[in-house]
Amino acid sequence: MMKRNRTNDSGLTGGEHSMEDSATIKRESNRTRGGTWGALAMGLLLTVFLVGCDGLLDVDLPGAVEEEDLQGADMADILARGAQGDFECMFRNYVWITGLWADEFYSASVLRSHNVFGSRDRGVEQFGNATCASVDPPPLWQGLQTARFQAEDVVRRVQNFDQTPANADFLMGQSYAYGAYATQLLGEAFCEVTFDEGPAQSRADAFQRAEDQFTQAINLLQGVGGPEAARAQELTMMAYVGRARARLHLGDDAGVMSDAAQVDSDFVFYSTHSSSDTRRWNRVANRNNETGNISVHPKFRDLEVDGVPDPRVPVVWDGGASGPDGITDMWVQQKYPTTDSDIPMATGREALLMVAEVQGGQEAVDIINQLRATHDLPEYEGGTDAEIMEQVYEERQRELFLQGTHMGDKLRFDREWESGSNQKGEPFGPDTCLRIPEAERLNNPNLT
Repeated sequence: MMKRNRTNDSGLTGGEHSMEDSATIKRESNRTRGGTWGALAMGLLLTVFLVGCDGLLDVDLPGAVEEEDLQGADMADILARGAQGDFECMFRNYVWITGLWADEFYSASVLRSHNVFGSRDRGVEQFGNATCASVDPPPLWQGLQTARFQAEDVVRRVQNFDQTPANADFLMGQSYAYGAYATQLLGEAFCEVTFDEGPAQSRADAFQRAEDQFTQAINLLQGVGGPEAARAQELTMMAYVGRARARLHLGDDAGVMSDAAQVDSDFVFYSTHSSSDTRRWNRVANRNNETGNISVHPKFRDLEVDGVPDPRVPVVWDGGASGPDGITDMWVQQKYPTTDSDIPMATGREALLMVAEVQGGQEAVDIINQLRATHDLPEYEGGTDAEIMEQVYEERQRELFLQGTHMGDKLRFDREWESGSNQKGEPFGPDTCLRIPEAERLNNPNLT
């Protein structure tokens, strides 16, 4: 049982933040790039994305950064770090918001914006213009589009500098990789997408665009040497996982197998977070563990494997406490204990599970048991092809708990969505994927 002090939406609880385990060492190179430098880049750029905006610098910021200040090759590194910061600001929100929509979380809030996501109410279409720093309303569409646009803009700028930066391939490869992930998540969450005031496109179009950008990233990063070689290798592995995921959605089984084979089974690439600034908070820990505005869904409570508690889904009951709504029992995830906790966004374990999904049969059984063995969990004995595939889905939900994959999985596997009413008596809406927000439809001349 864990006791927790409630705070308001802008504050942190008192007391010490616990130290991360050995995973801290594995993620350190990623954290340094997304942390101090990322914060500096965000402060310098003060990025703003409006529907229909053509670029980062269309907004007049007197006394801030001038257009010509960002044209020199010496600014390229800061621009790329800023794009990473935009992605990480978005990703921490994507995890809890899509978890709220797709039943990893219940809304325990009195905030209407949380409750409409929690009941899949059509009212979510009103929240398309929330920035990544917002929690009310929860930001999704604009944050994803900002991250995508800024990463693509870095590539355009580097390609058009009068003097090419010495590390141009690295900077463009990194930006392609982060931009591709943002595009991928747009496809996984929304029923259809649009890019830069363009016409509506299908989810498959988004996955194809992401695949193409991941390919660009891989091609650029594989030739990087010198002091950035290690980081380039990490980004390459991240891009292989991302491209395999795009290909999985596109039904390219051979492509999935080829990409997954490039990734070490113990590989982990993190979205980095910090309590130093609200843009960098881990919002899962903030919304669930600190403010209590969301509670872990019953489907992910007290999970076991043949009577053995499943450590992949660490969730505890909060001693009878309820959320701000006074209705919802509080169940609290322990995967991300503080707002400093980093979030895995691409892993070798996910790559193995993609192979299991493609191959099925005994190979899927072997992969399930390979992954379970690292947690000392009982082996899976297998079954019919249908039963094995059902178990692959279940293993994905547990292995990748709160890593931003759940909503895309539910749609790809065509799972049943909750109907009737939720724990508050609010009726669930009919939608499964999210619709393009009203703000985009009103401002995009190519949407009807």
